This record gives sequence, C-alpha cells and structure tokens, in this order.
Amino acid sequence: MYDATGVRLHAGRQAEVLNQLIVELPRDHPLTDSRPLRDTLGHTPIQVVVGALLGMFVAYLHFCIWMATYSKS
Repeated sequence: MYDATGVRLHAGRQAEVLNQLIVELPRDHPLTDSRPLRDTLGHTPIQVVVGALLGMFVAYLHFCIWMATYSKS
C-alpha cells in the first residue's frame, strides 16, 4: 500500500512537472520531439483504502462460503 500511494504517486507527479518543462522548451531543442512520460502511476489514498476494504470483504465472503461448505460434516 505504501508503494501505491507513496512512491508511484509522487513519481507520477514528477512526470507531470517534467512533461510541462518539455512543453515549455524552445522548438529547436532536441527533447521537444520526445514522447511524454506516463503520469498515472500510483493511486490516491482513497483508492488504496477502498481497495483494502474490498480485499477484506472478498476474503471474508470466501471464508464464509468455505465454512458453509466444509462444516456440514
């Protein structure tokens, strides 16, 4: 979760800044024809929390189904 919100999200923000710097370069600069960097690398904190909650819910649902199937013996 730390990687999703911390490292990759901040790398994406840096990519946005670098892309803006490349746009502001003079037309004759060699980097003006370069491909833009990907700026959607990480998740917001809300996306990480929702993903964690969804994972716990799916695990609990799977556990309940497993218990209902194997506790009938």
